Amino acid sequence: MRTFGIYIMLALLAVSCRKEDETAIDGPDLNDLFGPFSIVEEIKISHQTVNFPVDGNVFYSGELSKNTTWEISITGASTGAQRTITGFDRILSIENTAWNGGATNFPGFGLEDAYIELVFPDEPEAPIIRDTVTIAGTKIDDGYFITGFEEGLGSNWTVFNQTTVAGSIQCGSGEAAKGNCLYSFAGAVPWDWAIGSVMIRPDEGTFGLPASASNLFFNMGFKAIENYGPTNSFILFWFDEDDNGDGVFDENTEDRFTYEYWSTGNQWDLISILYSSLKTDAEGNPVETAGNGLPEPAKLVSINVFFLANPDNGFSEAQVDHLIFTTNSPYTP
Repeated sequence: MRTFGIYIMLALLAVSCRKEDETAIDGPDLNDLFGPFSIVEEIKISHQTVNFPVDGNVFYSGELSKNTTWEISITGASTGAQRTITGFDRILSIENTAWNGGATNFPGFGLEDAYIELVFPDEPEAPIIRDTVTIAGTKIDDGYFITGFEEGLGSNWTVFNQTTVAGSIQCGSGEAAKGNCLYSFAGAVPWDWAIGSVMIRPDEGTFGLPASASNLFFNMGFKAIENYGPTNSFILFWFDEDDNGDGVFDENTEDRFTYEYWSTGNQWDLISILYSSLKTDAEGNPVETAGNGLPEPAKLVSINVFFLANPDNGFSEAQVDHLIFTTNSPYTP
């Protein structure tokens, strides 16, 4: 009798498992694979005009008939700045379509119209949704902003140019990495690699950076226009630290960390350097400095931006812009 009861229990269990198997769904929703695409709830953009510091993000809201790939492309009408946002969702909302006013790379967005296009690449019959948003206020950068050259030369800055080189701040050309101004080097120096430099110092003391170098990034925009390429021109940075705190940098007794960045082409590059990495060279060996050899950003008193180019190639031109320190990750324009 006990054996018969066990058989009954096993039979009931088998039926129960079979029923669960019949209702379980493995793999993707069949509607997502084969179902028709449609817009269930109208797709709307959150702002026609946006002041990012005040209004927050721009985003789309709406509902689709199924999960599908979508892509949002944003282009600045004046700057040419670009940003792309992608996803695979049925519901569009601030959670997955938010744009904070930033660009993928330099140049950044300015006070301009932004052309926005939303497409569904896997749905051949889907409409293309287009909007224009007027940017009335650009996003505020997180970090320790040094200069975008908007305020001219600082009172403690030092500029060097070869006699055949024009090095100066230029504004209003529409070519800035961000904002309205940049620093430009241009000229032919057939006898030397050195073109020119601008040494940036705070009005007094240090730049007010945090003490830790382990999660601090230095960032800058760099565009080589003539005589460009990874064997032809580069930016050389000097990071000078006041180790003894007397307010003066002494290259014979204190740390000067250097870094080279060679141009990659004739478009804006975003240079990002982890400050703690300055203590080692490209091979991972400790660099030789006159101070304690420890990158200490709180002691940084000057940043020299030095443009050098191959003299055999004739005329050289480059632009630099938007120096900023960020914590935990490189800068996002």
